[in-house]
Amino acid sequence: MDMHHEVLAHGSHTQLEVFARSVGLVGVAELFDKTWFMGLILALRYGPCTVFLGSFSALFLHCFLAAALGLAFAQCLSKVVLSFLTAGLFFCFSLMYTKDWYEADPESDIIEAGKEDCGDIDVAGIPLYSGEVSAGKKASDSVLGGANWSVFVKSFIAVFIAEWGDRTQIAMIGQHASQPLIPVFLGSTLAFFLLTLSAVGAATLLNGQKLKEKTVFGFSACCFAVFGLLALRDALSMHSFAAPHP
Repeated sequence: MDMHHEVLAHGSHTQLEVFARSVGLVGVAELFDKTWFMGLILALRYGPCTVFLGSFSALFLHCFLAAALGLAFAQCLSKVVLSFLTAGLFFCFSLMYTKDWYEADPESDIIEAGKEDCGDIDVAGIPLYSGEVSAGKKASDSVLGGANWSVFVKSFIAVFIAEWGDRTQIAMIGQHASQPLIPVFLGSTLAFFLLTLSAVGAATLLNGQKLKEKTVFGFSACCFAVFGLLALRDALSMHSFAAPHP
């Protein structure tokens, strides 16, 4: 019995550590991502309160989807296997960001590049970004109102579609599958809340500012390498204690 408790204690992390790791993981994966820019561009065109509610609602739903898929994988595979797969996934993301860093233009501005990537996206027949703030923005600053429901729905659909199949979503599924469900879910939700808030606020704060793509991609590559090492440590620890002892 003592050995069993020792295995459980050694092979698992404190709830707070898992929560903090989930916040960091989602934050790094999502910041300056296409979904983040979607919220920024919508806030430039429409009222920030309504855009925030629509965007965060879409991301909150993605948290439930990731938790459900992660739980399904956890029923099919052992924690050790899932931890090794999660570590491999994070290392793959690190390599992908390294490739992005290598191919990025040293002078390229990630803020302008993000606006260009989302500029041609059309939701309900209206482009998300036209290069300037819409005259209807002030009319939609109030959260309640008939016109705001269309803005809410547009924000929800645009962000939900942008996040579907994204690296962040895949990383969240891996975390939900290999780590305790509740702290991962709460950490992911908090990260999305803060990121949505920052995207809406950045609509004014980052106006005219520049940030090099190489800097963001390099930072993301290093962070995912660290997350991969932590996941690998978890897997090796659980594997060693799960192995039969003579």
